[in-house]
Amino acid sequence: MDDSAVMALRVLVSLGVVLGLLWWLQRRLVRGRASSGVEAPVRVLSRQAISPKASVVVLETGGQRFLLGVTEANVNVLHTSEAPPAPDAGFAASLQDASGVPVPGTDDGGLPRRRDTRRAAPEGAASMLNGSILSPDTWRQGAAFLRRGRTE
Repeated sequence: MDDSAVMALRVLVSLGVVLGLLWWLQRRLVRGRASSGVEAPVRVLSRQAISPKASVVVLETGGQRFLLGVTEANVNVLHTSEAPPAPDAGFAASLQDASGVPVPGTDDGGLPRRRDTRRAAPEGAASMLNGSILSPDTWRQGAAFLRRGRTE
């Protein structure tokens, strides 16, 4: 074998060893962090661009909400507050009333259901609310999607 083939073989073996070591270290660090259970999950609730290089972010972690100003150079805490409590069964009952399908994990306690006072749009007529969050169809589609996700 000539010298260039030997050199290429040494480079490939060295690269393989380095990549294998990096892979092993990454796996070990991720496993160690996941088992410690110390980290609180961070959820980004909202992000709004203010300019091409600046935005405002709302995130939640450890029962606190943070309003952050984010630029290319830094991140500033603009406001801190307590996170609101978890939603109660009132929202689930509203969703159940809107969709007409029982939501798993809720009990209506034998209370009479509210009368459906929604007006049906005439056949073929497009509502101004179609596709918006205010449209009852949007809520029905969202509820159907959630039900499908739980059963699969």
